[in-house]
Amino acid sequence: MLHIYAHRNTVPKTMRAIAKVDAASGLKLIEALVPTPGPGEVLIRVKKAALSASAVHTDRWDHWAQRNISPPVIVGHEFVGLVASVGPGVADCHPGELVIGEPCVACGNCRHCLGGHRHLCPDAHRLGQDRDGAFADYVCMPQGAIWHADPRLATDLLACFAPLGQLVRIARRFDMLGAHVLISGAGALGCMATAIARHAGARSVVVVDNHTTRLGLAATLGATRGVDTREANLGSVMRDLAIRDGFDLGIETSGSPAALGDVLNHLRLGGQLALLGLPSDEALPSWGQIINKQLIVHGIDGRDNLRDWERLTLALHSGLDVTPVITHCLPVGDFREAFERSAAGDPGKMILDWES
Repeated sequence: MLHIYAHRNTVPKTMRAIAKVDAASGLKLIEALVPTPGPGEVLIRVKKAALSASAVHTDRWDHWAQRNISPPVIVGHEFVGLVASVGPGVADCHPGELVIGEPCVACGNCRHCLGGHRHLCPDAHRLGQDRDGAFADYVCMPQGAIWHADPRLATDLLACFAPLGQLVRIARRFDMLGAHVLISGAGALGCMATAIARHAGARSVVVVDNHTTRLGLAATLGATRGVDTREANLGSVMRDLAIRDGFDLGIETSGSPAALGDVLNHLRLGGQLALLGLPSDEALPSWGQIINKQLIVHGIDGRDNLRDWERLTLALHSGLDVTPVITHCLPVGDFREAFERSAAGDPGKMILDWES
């Protein structure tokens, strides 16, 4: 059944947008021109957008942001919205349909794209980094980079599909059934990972952080044990849970070099490691441990999410619940509060309401 939402008949000439306007700390709420969709492109009116780790790094203008962001640029890549208009040649996409977009837009012309491996495209452009992103009233994307969302799901949840898709990819790639899983970081990403690991059949999910409130949220999402690194160590927790030779899978979401080292120390021989956290500075792993333990390491990037979003939708309809992670939904005018809460370590996911 085709679901068409009520939509505006006309598109304004200008819009609100949150942008990195120059190479310095801070973001600004600006007035920008509404983009015009070209051939094969779709203009989307944003309903909700979610703060990501990369957006927080961009606001801080830390080393990661300085290496990866090209100001001036509208930031943000996690969003849900309605099709506002389409360019020439667009098929099967109509005004009023509810959609989300890929955080990384492949070129479509290189040998990887033509071979069906868009996630390996060397010329891809990332929303909010080197291509205008979705922290705006409107965002323009190629038709091949958007996905029709299930309108039965809440828009707050759909705005978080980009990170959730990455975590579903981990669940699809790794055998979590009966596994001992160690998650580093109890931020929004770590808490989402906790819920998905439990849904995928993990025997135990241990979450490590140094923030009590965050660990409490992880417990709500199904963590077997939350470990405050200021008060306890993983060795004693492993003994309590009868984990004899180490964790089967580590999921690093914090971006902390020290946390990554702790995960490596507690993985079993032949264990697996999924890396999602963005470090502010370059962090070199312990190559000796990776080699000697014969670890399998996977970098999980925000590309090629469409298959994962299909699986995610099915999981959400069959009992997966990540709604406790979404703790705040603020109007766009209060975006500064959302960034400050995230920077201060507030638990959960911050949503910006672009319809407010």
